[in-house]
Amino acid sequence: MKDLLKAVLIFSVLVAFTNCNQNELSSAENVTIDFGTVCGWCGGTEFITITPSNIEYIRTIPCGDGEGTVKNERMLNPGEWDEITGSFNYSRFKKLNYSECNVCVDGCDEIIKIAENHNLHKISYSPSTEIKEISGLQQILKSKLEEMRE
Repeated sequence: MKDLLKAVLIFSVLVAFTNCNQNELSSAENVTIDFGTVCGWCGGTEFITITPSNIEYIRTIPCGDGEGTVKNERMLNPGEWDEITGSFNYSRFKKLNYSECNVCVDGCDEIIKIAENHNLHKISYSPSTEIKEISGLQQILKSKLEEMRE
């Protein structure tokens, strides 16, 4: 009987721990994740927008040799969405406060925006900045951006 009680207690603790660590974005339908770069002068913008089912790429160069807009889109499979949302803690992301403005002096900023229903949290930072709390998310988003660029 003691062994059964001990097993039930261990199981209960594990279930409670697992539920506390679940990322609350993984099942949300009204979520978009935007990631990309905005640069001053003729540098333009390059972004991906990710939803649970789709990924869209848009690059816009306002002037110069590369002037124009390039768009690309594809379906996102559930495993990819789970990988993205599982790579960071959404509650911690909402507490991050990065608001660089390199673009204000013709530089570049990387931006991550996550919108859930009517809530939006945005951070902007220098492209070389690794943010410890979301480093996994940053790597995945950069990889998806490069993939969509081609």
